[in-house]
Parts: sequence; C-alpha cells; structure tokens
Amino acid sequence: MINKCNMTTLRDELVADATHLDHVLLQLSVIDWCGHDEFIFFVDNLVNETQKTLNIADVKIHLFTDIFAGVMPLLPRYISILDLDTGFSIEDVAQLKSGLIVFQHTDISDYKSSVVNLVSPLFKGEKLIGAINFNGMQARDSTSVFISSFCQSIANLVQRNLRLMDNELQCALSVETASKSQQQFHSLAFFDALTGLANRRLLNQKIDMHYEAAINNQVIGALLFIDLDYFKAINDSLGHAVGDEILVEVAQRLREIQGDQDLISRLGGDEFVILLPDLSENPMHAEQHANLFAEQLIERISQPYLYKGQALYIGASIGVTLFPSKDQETADLLKQADTAMYQAKSNGRKKVTFFDVKMQRKADKRLHIYNCLKSAIAKNELFLHYQPQHMVQSGEIIGVEALVRWHLGGKQQISPAEFIPIAEETDLIIEIGIWVLQAACRQFVEWQLQGVNVPQLSVNVSTRQFHDHNFVDSVLMVLDETGMDPMQLNLEITESVVIEHAEDAIRKMTDLKNIGVSFAVDDFGVGYSSLSYLKRLPANELKIDRSFIQGIPYNVSDMAIVEAVLAMAKHMGFNVTAEGVESRQQLEFLQRQQCSFYQGFYASKPLTGENLALYVRRQQG
Repeated sequence: MINKCNMTTLRDELVADATHLDHVLLQLSVIDWCGHDEFIFFVDNLVNETQKTLNIADVKIHLFTDIFAGVMPLLPRYISILDLDTGFSIEDVAQLKSGLIVFQHTDISDYKSSVVNLVSPLFKGEKLIGAINFNGMQARDSTSVFISSFCQSIANLVQRNLRLMDNELQCALSVETASKSQQQFHSLAFFDALTGLANRRLLNQKIDMHYEAAINNQVIGALLFIDLDYFKAINDSLGHAVGDEILVEVAQRLREIQGDQDLISRLGGDEFVILLPDLSENPMHAEQHANLFAEQLIERISQPYLYKGQALYIGASIGVTLFPSKDQETADLLKQADTAMYQAKSNGRKKVTFFDVKMQRKADKRLHIYNCLKSAIAKNELFLHYQPQHMVQSGEIIGVEALVRWHLGGKQQISPAEFIPIAEETDLIIEIGIWVLQAACRQFVEWQLQGVNVPQLSVNVSTRQFHDHNFVDSVLMVLDETGMDPMQLNLEITESVVIEHAEDAIRKMTDLKNIGVSFAVDDFGVGYSSLSYLKRLPANELKIDRSFIQGIPYNVSDMAIVEAVLAMAKHMGFNVTAEGVESRQQLEFLQRQQCSFYQGFYASKPLTGENLALYVRRQQG
C-alpha cells in the first residue's frame, strides 16, 4: 500500500516554495526604519535573508546615477556606483530599461549545474537608476516564476527604500544646514548680498520704527533716495562685473560718512536709500542738515573710480523727504523720496531736491498719462500730422516729417512734449513707434495713389525702439505690409542712439541702408556730438536743432555754431536740414550759408494728411 501522506506532487512543491518566499518577503517588507543606521540594518537584513532564501552567493546593488552620491558614504557595503555602459551589454541595457529581468550566464558547460546572475532593474519614476544583482543562482532555479517574481519584489522593495532614504537624508541635511546657517539666513533675509547693506525689508522695518519714534519724541528725520548718474553706461560698456565693483565701492564710500544711527540700504540696481532718523527738533535745521549731508554724498560718490589704470566717473541724484509731516504715512516716504529724486534728475543730475506736494501732483499726472497712453492705440486716439520740408534755395518741397499727436478720450489734446518722454521710459515707445511708422507709410502710399507727389517721408525713431532686437525686422515688415518704397523712407535718430551702442547702431543702419532706407541724425549739436562716430555712420543728413536757429540773426554764438556745422557737414558729405525756421531773416541766413533744407512755421505748421495733400498741390501748381 502506498503511503499517501509521503507523496508530493510538483504543484505541491511550487506552492510550498511560493509560500516560503512570500513569508520572507513579508518579513522584509514590514521592517520599519528611522534614520540611516536603521536603513543600513534593513539592507543588511535584506541581503542576508535573500542569500539564504535563494541559496545564492551574494546580492549587490549597483546605481548608475550620482543621484545618491552625496549620501554614498552612509550607505551599506552592498551598494555601489557602477557605470551602466561598462557593466552591461547593449542587450542587457535594453532589457533593463524595458523593466525586464536579465540573465547573465557564468557557466554553460552543464545546464543542471550551471550558474547564472539574475539582474533586476531599479527605477526612480521612469528613469533607470540602477540594478540589483542576485549572483550565483542555479540556472534551474532562475526559471521558476516564483523566484523571478520574488527577485522583482525585492528590487521594488529596495527601490522604494532608496527613495525614502534619499528623502530622509535630504531632509536631515536641510535641517542641519538651516541650524548651522541661521546667521546666513538672517543675512539673506535682511541684507543685500552684493554690498552687505540693508535691503528693502530691513529698511521698511526701520522706517516704521523711526517714524513712530519721531512722532513720540517730536523730532524730524529724513529719507534720502540716491540714484547713480551715468552708471548704466559703464555697466553696459564694461560689463556687470565692473558695475558690481563700482556698486561695492559706492557702498563703502557711503559707510565712511554714515552716522551712528543712520541706516544705509540698497534697494537694487543702482538705487540706494539712507535713513537719517533724528536730525533736529527744528524743521528748518533738519532740512539744512539733510541737504548738507546729501551734498557730501554727491561729492564723495562723484570722485573717480579706478579700473585697469583708467578713471571712471559717475554721479548721484538725490531726492529727500522729511518726516513726520501732515497727511503723511510711513508707506509714503519711499514714494516721496523717489519722486523728488526723479525731479533732481530732470533738473540736470548731480542735484539734491526736496519733496513737495506739487511734485506729487506732477508724478500723479505722469502716472495718469502713462496709464491712458497704454490704451491710446487700441482706442484710436493717436493720429499724425506732417510738416513739410523745403529746399533752402528754391523753396521746392522735398519731403515731410511725420509727427505723432494724441487726443486723450477724443477731446483733450496732450502735448508730445508731455507724453513722448513718458513713453520713452518704457516699452510703450516701441509699440507707438511701430504704429507711427505703419500709419505714416500707409498715408504716404495713399498720397501716391492720389497723385500727390511727396519725394520723401521722414519718421522719428526713439532710442529704445532702435535698440529693440526686432527693430530691423519690424521696419521690413511695415515696408512689406504697406507697399512703401524703402528708397523714399528716411528714419531720424538722435546722436544718443549711436553713442550708447555704436556697433549695434551701425550694423542696423547698414542693414536698412542696403535696401534703400536713408538716415538723418536728429537734434544735432544738443547731445554728445562725436565726430569719430559721425564719420562712421551710414547717415545721409544732419538736422540742426531748433534751439540754434531761434537766436538767428541776433545771437552771434548760435550763428557761429550753425556756420561751423554747415561747413563740417559739407566736407563730410552730409546734407543739412535746419529745424524751427520761423522768419525770413533766418531763411536768408541759411541761404547765404548754403544750407540744404529747412522746415518750420515760416513754411508751414504741421498739417493733417488731407491738408498736406492740398498744400503739396498748391506748392506744385
């Protein structure tokens, strides 16, 4: 009789193997750890149990990435970094990346006794970061679906705990770093990283504190807003590294004349603020003290800065507001000092200006104009006038200059002298400039279709618009859209366009001149006239600013300047247009000096497109 109790089937053995493997896996899965010491114990236990359970030589965990490089010294000896390309064949790599288990045969002489290394991939998200090697496994065991499933589960377990270990260590490192760098954190929170001065956050705290103290103690303090003059030119030409050196030097010079209670702050860029908390109980004495201190600042900042054997020069414009005052709050101080600083710049730079209520009204008006101007194009509030340009000798019309005008709300006309400078401070001038060019070219083509013969159209281009990286493309686009002949387009730029970025300006002008566009240097003589740049410019014409024409024939100096410009232009091959001609005496002087062209009220005021057409027809008979 057969003893049924001793009989086992293949299925019974597989079930027993599966149960045993699941039991080991469960033991390993429920191990809880906290900190890297427990993690090392977990990996040791996992490796030992896996070796014993599968009866294999060893278990190795290889990482292909340096994602854990920072914590490798803390990890167990079973974990190492291995180059994926040298550790595996191309076929192995392909299988691992697809998530499959790789079999690496080490002895194939006898299948029953042959040994294989079973390799299972490790992932972080979808990225292959490593592999776990089960080395020295009997080939016959490696084919068992239960053993391969067990190995994959072990890999998943390692994969999950590596991720936890990484998170735990990174968190620990962050806590350690934070605890060790509390002082650094405070420095970053309240001080400027470049200069070491107080930043805006600390400044605002000190303003609140000293403003309250000034009220309680009935004393007067002052807030000085400093903006460096000509710093941008140095920063742009010599680079930000040199600019940073100058800012650090400025900060040091400010510290040298700082009082014990004064606070110096850098808001960013080339803007500094100084808080003088307790000047005097007398407002007049406080103002005098603040003014004297500001003058000392300008003098100290304006002294030369040495760079590679050459002296660099900057200046400072300073706006001052006193506190406390009627209807003033702490939040108003920076705004008021900034407004006064802007006025100081407008007054000619290297100036000190104290805030008053009229300035605020002016600043509010500027803001109102800016906000309205942003929507002026969309609301169709902008329009163009055209001023005729004539030959000086014959009076023949040779072109027109397009001039932008603005009817705010369709009613109130805003002077270009008001809104153009505001637009030029922002990118609004780029949008407005493109609109002007489009509208003027469209009108010019329309005149041609009507038989109105205008030889040339002149359009002003601002510095910001010219230096926009899309400038050349935008001009080409307008010419293409409107059908304007580039040979009849003249673009007027100021000397500052060239002085600030000479090479870029020359390149852009050359690109457009190659297709027929001509250039005129507008307002010649009022800026930084440089003959070295002028002789390199691909320009055709100089325009003498109206300020030199207005004094003719009574101002001998103006007449001498105009004569000199005309003589120079003749030798350099430039045509010359005189702007602002308003009298017969002025025109006769220009005729004697053989000036090329003129424009101004003596010939005609700026006209609408319709009236300009009538003017041209009348001029041409």
